[in-house]
Amino acid sequence: MKRNTVLIFILVLGLIVSSMTAFERMAVESKNKTVDITIDYLELEKLAKQSGHDLQWWLEKFKDMGVRSVALNEESFETLVEAKKPIQVEMAGNVLKDLHWQENYPRVLVDYLNHGGIDEFDVVAITTSERLYHFIKDAFVHRYDLKKVKILQGDGVYVFVVDGDIKDALYTQKRTIVDREGKPFQEESVLYGSQLMRLALGLDPEKVKKIQDRGLEVLPRPYNHKGWSDKGYVNAVLEDYERLNIKPPYMVFGGKQVLGYPDALDTVKSYMEKNGIQVGLVESMVQREHIEQKGLEELTRALNYDGIRVFSVPPYIQKRFKYYNYEGAEEIENTLYRAITERNIRLIYFRPFMEDDRVYVTDVREYEKMFSRLKARIAEHGMTLGQASTMAPLKLKTVKKILMGWGIAAGTVLLLSYFTSMKNPVKYGLLGLGIMGTTSMAFVLPSWADKLLALGAAIVFPSLSMIYFCSRCRQYYENNKPHQGFLETIGIGVKDLLTTSAISFIGALFVGTVLSDIEYLLEMDIFRGVKLAQLLPIFIFCMIYMMFFGYKRDDLKGKNQGLSLDDVKRLLLDDIKVIYVLTAGILLAAGYVYIARTGHETNIQPSNLEMMGRNFLEMTLMARPRTKEFFIAFPALLVGVYAARKRYKTLMFISGIAGIIGQTSIVNTFSHLRTPMYLSMIRTAYALGFGILLGIFYLAMLKAAEKLLRSVRGEKTPWRKL
Repeated sequence: MKRNTVLIFILVLGLIVSSMTAFERMAVESKNKTVDITIDYLELEKLAKQSGHDLQWWLEKFKDMGVRSVALNEESFETLVEAKKPIQVEMAGNVLKDLHWQENYPRVLVDYLNHGGIDEFDVVAITTSERLYHFIKDAFVHRYDLKKVKILQGDGVYVFVVDGDIKDALYTQKRTIVDREGKPFQEESVLYGSQLMRLALGLDPEKVKKIQDRGLEVLPRPYNHKGWSDKGYVNAVLEDYERLNIKPPYMVFGGKQVLGYPDALDTVKSYMEKNGIQVGLVESMVQREHIEQKGLEELTRALNYDGIRVFSVPPYIQKRFKYYNYEGAEEIENTLYRAITERNIRLIYFRPFMEDDRVYVTDVREYEKMFSRLKARIAEHGMTLGQASTMAPLKLKTVKKILMGWGIAAGTVLLLSYFTSMKNPVKYGLLGLGIMGTTSMAFVLPSWADKLLALGAAIVFPSLSMIYFCSRCRQYYENNKPHQGFLETIGIGVKDLLTTSAISFIGALFVGTVLSDIEYLLEMDIFRGVKLAQLLPIFIFCMIYMMFFGYKRDDLKGKNQGLSLDDVKRLLLDDIKVIYVLTAGILLAAGYVYIARTGHETNIQPSNLEMMGRNFLEMTLMARPRTKEFFIAFPALLVGVYAARKRYKTLMFISGIAGIIGQTSIVNTFSHLRTPMYLSMIRTAYALGFGILLGIFYLAMLKAAEKLLRSVRGEKTPWRKL
């Protein structure tokens, strides 16, 4: 401490600033406590058709459960066909392929086609319904450039020819044509349709009325089509909302672009500001960031981050009815609960439960039970259902970022000083470079500064924590007492575990505050160094272990603590035994699983048994502790202390490897920036508590096994060879 007074002072200064920022972030998160639920109209309609009740009955029931709005897509040629309306939609190219097209299609269309002026990528829509004709015609007249559509009428038949091109065309995947011997002859793909079939034609007034008559709000899903959606289109869409008396609480956009992109975003922004409408950012399928929609982030920033994160229930979650041995929709409920409490989701886009790909759960009691339980569970976090709340646009001041950067730089120099014998000029020279580098980066590359500083903190402080742990173990190893009380070992182990974890928590605090900008809380930006921050400290720990214990040193008494060239030589020139190769393979496989399971982007997921255990903890506790922390990593440090006092070097090394995984996991918990900070703290506290209890149990089992082995073999346990 005395040799590093300046480093400690700067580190503490950065820590104070980080703590102040943490309180600001938690104050913002504490006011974000209201969750809303909307339900998909199309799927609710399908549910009603399979049940013994009509749509209006289900609307009333879901309103009583807490649903406040119904999400309604605009009609299009595609939806009209799916709804079995009296309309036929074809690609012009496919019409002309029909050998008898002049006999099979209306005379008014045949005459038009015979005069040319049409290509295979145009869309042809034919209807005999006058009501449908006027609905479609009004949409084209008020929304789109009439130069792009030809409207034909004759003999009670109405035809729309929409001008398309190859950029809009949709094809089937390539299929292989084979000869009689089964040999490939050629590959071909068939013209299937056009993206123009999804051109938004407006909301169905009858559907709107059904929703509003039941006292529910309409949540329209505006759709923007590139090349068609100019300012006139946007104005027409917004005028439709006024005409239908729709005041949407949120804008949850459909398609690949937000309404008004790229030239009419200002019009949409002004409308949303005037009516207090929040923008919805729909979470991606891998539960990270949001689905990509052009103009979405630009609009969110223009609205000063007046946005909410949206969880759209995917089909595979809909089918988790009677899942994991539950009797009903408990696992679907668990999914919604996690989204709300752990991922800052404030709008649930709900879809009804399904028994399989086609059959819906039609027992209303199952929905009532699920929503009732969900409301009770989120109430434990001070949350209620209602108009979705938003977070204040928290922005980290540059001066705070700089001071925290200085603290991280001081921690980095402190870590380096343990590996090499640094004199003060070198030490303070490195510190000066770190201070200048972090300061310059905060001004020149602010977004990169956030991530690099967070990455540095995520690597440095877990590594420092293991330096503390190994230094303590070295003392226990050298000061071996002939009679060591078991309770004394437990007390020392608990103290060292808590101290080690506290050092890692400093890194977690830096990560959670350096990345506390509203863009991270809304997951418009993320911390991208998670996997590196989990792998690199493991490698650093191996160096730390060699620094304190060497490699196959027979005696540590009087040996200096530091990396030794002799240890490196022994490691590099050691005979490679088959057991070493097998062990390395096992460790590599375990490492791959460990890293792969840190996200939702791989197929390696927890087993059903583990998920049931997680669900039990989730139902019992306010926050589920991480399994690897309390089950393995934290108890391992208690075992490591026991091994050091017993001078079992191999066991000490294995315990350290497991322990560093837990220390990086502490930081990783706070790297999930969408999770409220208070919840990450509670989760870590639970993990430490359970980890201590399990650690004591493991020590008792280890001591019993040690006694049994000694009595059977008549010799000491062979842990000391590494």
